[in-house]
Amino acid sequence: MKLVGIRGELAGRGISLGTEPMTLGRGSNNKVVLATPLASRMHSRLQWEEGAWTLYDCGSSNGTLVNGRRLQAAHRLSPGDEITLGDEVLRFEATAAVADPPTVLTTRDLHAPQVLRVTVSGGGPVGLSLALMLDDLMGAKVAVTVHEGRWTRHDGRVIWKTKAQGNSRRQQVVTIQSRQWTKLPTPVQERLFGGADHTEMWPAGPDSVDDLPPRNIRISYVEDQLLALANERPRITLIPEPFDAAAARDDLVGQHVLAICEGGRSRSREHFGDRFGAADSSPYSVDGQQLQDVVLGLRVKSDLPDPMTVLLTVAQNRFLLNSLRGEGFLNMRLTAEEAAEAVGIDPVRQVFTECVQAQPCVMERGADGSFTCSTHDTYFFPALRRNSPLWGRVEEGLRMFGIAEENLTAVTCFRLDMVARPRFTAQLFPPTATTPGTFGFLLGDAANAIHFWPGRGLNSGLASALSLARSLAGWQGRPLRDADFMRHEAMMGMLQYRHKSRAWRQMVTTDEQGRSQPIRDLIAHSIVEADAGANDRASDIASLLERLRRIRGRLEPRLVGLPDDATLREHLEHLSSETLHTLLVSEPWDSASVGGEEVDVDWLLPAVESVDRAVAA
Repeated sequence: MKLVGIRGELAGRGISLGTEPMTLGRGSNNKVVLATPLASRMHSRLQWEEGAWTLYDCGSSNGTLVNGRRLQAAHRLSPGDEITLGDEVLRFEATAAVADPPTVLTTRDLHAPQVLRVTVSGGGPVGLSLALMLDDLMGAKVAVTVHEGRWTRHDGRVIWKTKAQGNSRRQQVVTIQSRQWTKLPTPVQERLFGGADHTEMWPAGPDSVDDLPPRNIRISYVEDQLLALANERPRITLIPEPFDAAAARDDLVGQHVLAICEGGRSRSREHFGDRFGAADSSPYSVDGQQLQDVVLGLRVKSDLPDPMTVLLTVAQNRFLLNSLRGEGFLNMRLTAEEAAEAVGIDPVRQVFTECVQAQPCVMERGADGSFTCSTHDTYFFPALRRNSPLWGRVEEGLRMFGIAEENLTAVTCFRLDMVARPRFTAQLFPPTATTPGTFGFLLGDAANAIHFWPGRGLNSGLASALSLARSLAGWQGRPLRDADFMRHEAMMGMLQYRHKSRAWRQMVTTDEQGRSQPIRDLIAHSIVEADAGANDRASDIASLLERLRRIRGRLEPRLVGLPDDATLREHLEHLSSETLHTLLVSEPWDSASVGGEEVDVDWLLPAVESVDRAVAA
């Protein structure tokens, strides 16, 4: 009798059974050592009893399945039975010989030196993109395991948890530049952009290649499609659990790579903080204090045409709308005073909470018009106060972008700040006689949390994943070295410099003496001026119209359907004097100083042909 692997790292291997008991699990003392993280240290046991093999579960956390059913008691095996242990599936088969000596598989046997073992911490767009790129470029030479706590398992597949399961899906619309999306594997491009789930709202610019414009797409759709693709790749193992660097140490020392893609609050990055070095906030500080913005995210549907919303967005720094056929998020930069007001309130305990900022929670609109957090049973405080200055300014933002009040369906907040990281690559564990040596990498927001321009962080994250995938694609089976990632580290440094310098120009401006001043403080000062009647409405409208004309002149060759002067004037006339003054004082997007050459992974890391294309050729 024997077991034959039909899925997982044991696929295609035969394990002969003698008459001695056989244990299977992740622990090295088992007769069959399993690589899947879903297996327990001693997962199950096979025992020859009364002329037949009997299967027992050894109290495993994820259970032992026979023919798809979880084992509740000892099971007498019959030829053809399929046994599932985590991600491994084995078939029990009959052979001519009964007393063949058992095959003992060790960790070294399972992890042949020609297979690069990669663990990805964080299954968002960056982590999944890295897994799919490695699978595309390396084929059978790589095995990738991706951990994500926002996933769950359903009908044999890994899917995103629902809101009822505690996961608020990200409905924001992001703008992916053609410099990035054209470098994604062809199946990924086809899955993301093969239908009508994207738009080309923004015109082509310096970050566009081959005259292809950037594409607007909902982040939840990107996540869904990438996860669906990863489910189809047998070399990618999906673990619906958060990665715990401390608990996973014994497994991690057997990996070649840990890619940390968990986001700006990464616990894995902090666990290995001594390897990556301390972050420096001073480059993004004013008067010795790190500059932090709070942005109110408003889930909306605008009735204005895209060219109009583009023009209104780039003409000021108070509001930023990014949408997909009008549906998306209107992001509102808050002053310090407004940020203090943007909190939830627990009506039972009569206490305020920052859950909308700290988590950040999404507060959905109810039938009564209030916005509530179902997780913490709180209400968005400004929307409850009829005389709330902040809520009045929110309503002005809705009016500015042609959003009916009932088409505001949820609110959330983003806390934004930036730091400079000294390095993005580090050896976590050195190679030994029995371990390959493990290198860690910071990617995405774990490396470079970018300001709230929609998609800016994702574009940087995709570029960082592409850079690492190309660096690893030429691996020849030897232990990894710092020198193998010299170009990748240089590329990460360039991405940090370029993207954060752009974001910084959208957080600060300079006064007449050349001193840096936060844009949020300009907005706060404009509100005070308007309240004191120190502004001239007619003059503000005239100045705004002139600004809009100049921007329209720059965009006209690249964007069809921009509004004329009469349309713009009529639109501005509907806004309050305070809003008009704030828009004027906040200044337009600083496109001049943030323009120029963009970072391209091709500079340092030439394209590598995918395994499938190479085989076809």
